Amino acid sequence: MSARVLRLFLGGSVVGHFLYHYSHLRLDIFGYHAWRQCQTMATAVSFYEEDMRIWNPRRDCRGDGAGIFRMEFPLFQWSMALFGKLTNLHPSSVGRAAAYVAFLIAIAGCYAFLRTLLPLSAALAGTGGFLWSPALFYYCTTPLPDILALALGLWGLALWNRSSFYLGAICLGMAAAVKLPYVLLWSFPLSHALRKTCLDKKTLLTLLPAVFLGLLLPAGWYAHAESLWKDKGLTLGLLHQKPLLSEYASLLIGYFVSLLPETLFGYALTLPLVIGLAVSFRQKDWPLLTVGIVLLLYTLYEMPTLKLVHDYYLLPWLVWSAVLIGRGLSSLSQKASWLPWVFLLIAPVGAWARMHHRWNPQKPGFNPDLLTYKKALQQAVPDSALTLAGVDESSFIYLYHLHKKGWCIPDPSKLPPDSIYQKAQFAYSDNRQLDSLLAPYISHEIGRWGTFRVFKLYKP
Repeated sequence: MSARVLRLFLGGSVVGHFLYHYSHLRLDIFGYHAWRQCQTMATAVSFYEEDMRIWNPRRDCRGDGAGIFRMEFPLFQWSMALFGKLTNLHPSSVGRAAAYVAFLIAIAGCYAFLRTLLPLSAALAGTGGFLWSPALFYYCTTPLPDILALALGLWGLALWNRSSFYLGAICLGMAAAVKLPYVLLWSFPLSHALRKTCLDKKTLLTLLPAVFLGLLLPAGWYAHAESLWKDKGLTLGLLHQKPLLSEYASLLIGYFVSLLPETLFGYALTLPLVIGLAVSFRQKDWPLLTVGIVLLLYTLYEMPTLKLVHDYYLLPWLVWSAVLIGRGLSSLSQKASWLPWVFLLIAPVGAWARMHHRWNPQKPGFNPDLLTYKKALQQAVPDSALTLAGVDESSFIYLYHLHKKGWCIPDPSKLPPDSIYQKAQFAYSDNRQLDSLLAPYISHEIGRWGTFRVFKLYKP
């Protein structure tokens, strides 16, 4: 493979990628995992409008309390709020652009990391494969903290491999703090270090202070992230869910036939990845193979919780796969110089075919009237008013788009306790069953927009 041609391909890919996604940067928040996007953006808005202390992330579904909601370290959300403070742009208008900036940083980090392991042509090819991951094709404009964690992790590995151990450790630690699964990326440097200690016992002692520094931030943060540890499905995984053998077997098939090769790597690049894996076995690259085993064990442990929908938790796989894809494409080029281009040129088509339907505002993943009448619904009630909103199973989507604080009603057949109606001032409802249950508490109707009705509640 010609390095010059690969540079042109990679540069053209970045430009084409951006031009395709440019129109997406101005879209409102909707789509696959809309609830998680709204959770992320609501935290950014709360920093901007209420409290810029990064250790005080808040949620909208907070009742009449402070709404402190500590899960992953909110660096991504806080950065959007800080940008808003500096530019006077509201965070709600920059969420997708912020995700894309993090994605571009991840691309540069991927190349920097691969250059520490692979020859130039293989590193360029591996970065091209990383760029055209179908999962990244979607999540690059999806305001989630995961892309920033991925970028930090890649730069941490690149710096570590260039012997900037402390800077690398800080980046790796920040990646794990921003999103807990990125602690898995520590298996890259540690597997190399452990291998070296077989010959040089001083190596591990040299690296221990850097590792300690890198783990300080995530350890300190997660010690206080009470909301995360309440999620037993995520923290206990297989031990908590305990699926039937048939259910687990079905998940295995879904992961290794569809989710990983189709959504994460892309079918077009799965064969180069397998070839790269075979080459790694022949070269006895045990550190890289160890990382693959760590990722596999993590996936097997979390599958019952993640199921087939939470694909963004699997993005750490892309760091490992980029190495193998670069190595596999390089091996193919030795058989025929044109052969790697078959896969590299199909990869963008595969990414588009797999993901383009996710940017459809007609299918936002929730009641589309919330977007259609968003401004009118927001203006119907003062932003400072304590509000009920339903029916919202996510507990994040409706209050974010309404720009309100208060309570979410996830089930139309179940109302909150009566004590809440002594505090709530207004209610939004898009469900007629919920309307009838709210009737005893309604003072009068304020207005109707599509399927939504807005009510003033009785003041006790």
